[in-house]
Amino acid sequence: MKKTILYVFIGLLTVVVGGYFYANYLVKSKLESFLAEQLSPELDFQFGDLDMSTLTGTISIKDINVELSNQTDTLVHTRATVDKLSLSGFGYWKFFVKDQIQFERINIDRNNIVYFKDKFKSTAQIDTIKANPLATLDKSVLIENVDIGATSFTIYDSSKDSVVLHVAKAAFAARDVRTDGKTIRKRIPVTYEDVHLESDSLFLKISPFETLSVGHISLTQENITIDRLSIKPKYSKNQYKRLIDKERDYTVLDVPVVELLGYDFGFDGSTLFTKVDKIHLETPELSIYRDKLVADDPTFKPLYSKMLRDLKMDLMVDSITVSNSAITYEEKLKADQPAGSIKFTNLDLNMSTVGNTQPAGELTKITADGLFQQSKLHVDWTFNVHDTSDAFRFSGNLGKLPAANINSFTGPNLNVGFEGTLQEIYFDISGNNNRSQTAMKMAYEDFKIDLMKKDGMGINKLLSGIANLFVANDSRKNGEKYREGKGEADRNKTQSVFNFVWISILSALIKTMT
Repeated sequence: MKKTILYVFIGLLTVVVGGYFYANYLVKSKLESFLAEQLSPELDFQFGDLDMSTLTGTISIKDINVELSNQTDTLVHTRATVDKLSLSGFGYWKFFVKDQIQFERINIDRNNIVYFKDKFKSTAQIDTIKANPLATLDKSVLIENVDIGATSFTIYDSSKDSVVLHVAKAAFAARDVRTDGKTIRKRIPVTYEDVHLESDSLFLKISPFETLSVGHISLTQENITIDRLSIKPKYSKNQYKRLIDKERDYTVLDVPVVELLGYDFGFDGSTLFTKVDKIHLETPELSIYRDKLVADDPTFKPLYSKMLRDLKMDLMVDSITVSNSAITYEEKLKADQPAGSIKFTNLDLNMSTVGNTQPAGELTKITADGLFQQSKLHVDWTFNVHDTSDAFRFSGNLGKLPAANINSFTGPNLNVGFEGTLQEIYFDISGNNNRSQTAMKMAYEDFKIDLMKKDGMGINKLLSGIANLFVANDSRKNGEKYREGKGEADRNKTQSVFNFVWISILSALIKTMT
């Protein structure tokens, strides 16, 4: 009897063990067959080794090579290599009883992805099922934990032998990643929670002339922190001038820290939306060089209200703050003279309601406090994005400014120098896309104009004397401290908003001092 029981036990054990290995073999064979034959024909999926355990619900695939080609030809536009892909904790109960595909964890280690931008060809009529073999998914999918480590991603334009984008040493993690037959067809085909991304560096070609680089990125479900953001030209100023056929600023930007706090994005139907509670930039430095010897750019330059209104997306940033920034502007008007320059330093900016989804009538507000050529400057700027006339108000005041402090700009460019002291300047510009009216009040003393000789060397005393006959050298008149004036200016729509602000102030300045 005992022997019979032993034989039965051994027989059952043999059946169970054999059944396990057979089930393992069967599932593995079906999976290998699926990867080899049933994926989209544009997807070539090769791998070195596949291990699995039906007992623990674990699948491990090593040495993966993936190639994606166009539907219309055999050109490969994307290549990817993965050292190891692991899926663990398959939920059999969920699969057979609740009709759900569930894994506890997916790990993807050491990946390299290259996308060849110039080789991709879109098709006018895309078969959804061919384009996305998961479009016929009839079960919901839940991945409790997704971890992707040590990933590099490159977008390459082989026609120009140029890297468009490169992300190095990126790591990504997400929890509760879900999709189903309906979600998989959406623009964002999954939902997720508790996302986290880190990247050591990022390089992006943002134009034929400039590149953007980032030292480090940290992204969570709610916040993004960017360290060492930089925008720099690819060429020297002399090379740049030879490459452009019309006026274009030569720009250098360095920002040690950028923070986006409380962000959200997605699609409302077919419209992309982005919302951010606050963006903060810490101690950025911006340098702009403009060579006026190059032909003007005759294209229309919209005011910021129109730029925001015409965005192809819904945008709202509740608050933008910039602390302790510095801006240097250089402009070269004469070949035989150096560029004139002006500087803004210790500049703090606060902006609110920056976007195009605010209620009608709610204004975008910008305030700035800092130093202009070492003199205190305050500016208030408001506009209504929904006002199609692009009406705005730009007002402010400038503290004590030795007139000689602006000679670094006016001397090389205008052959004009100034003497004396501007004690206080108040200005208030009301304008729209066509015209502005500016009221000004200023206090100054011992003001004098020095018109330079044509070669910029020395003062033309005769012309300077004539010019000073038309300018009051002191603001005090009839016991009043200030001189007041009003000016009007027409906007040149091929010039920037700051050009419009400048000519508006200049129109009132001339009226005030003459």
